Amino acid sequence: MAVINTQLFAGGFNGVTVVDDNDYVDGIVTAIDILKTIREGKTLKTMIAKDIMTPNPYVVKKDAPINDVIDVMIEKGVVMVPVVGDNANKIIGVVSGSDIITEWLKERLTP
Repeated sequence: MAVINTQLFAGGFNGVTVVDDNDYVDGIVTAIDILKTIREGKTLKTMIAKDIMTPNPYVVKKDAPINDVIDVMIEKGVVMVPVVGDNANKIIGVVSGSDIITEWLKERLTP
């Protein structure tokens, strides 16, 4: 959990995708998951990601139109979505709302 906490807060990430040994998406740990765990009085030092992750998160395919990704974020109330390749739920990346906003701004502000 220390690694996840460090990645989330020091790195400014919205969450961390949890994958199995074959890189297939199992779940996601977000700041909200950690806050819920703290609120429940659990000790983070003794927990593993699978103890607090949200299982079976929504994923998008690598070729999904950006508007579809935005729709998933809005409809599901999430700020990051794992991106999977053609191979079922095998992770190839993650897209966040801030990634989308940054690219949108670059397109409009770059001459």
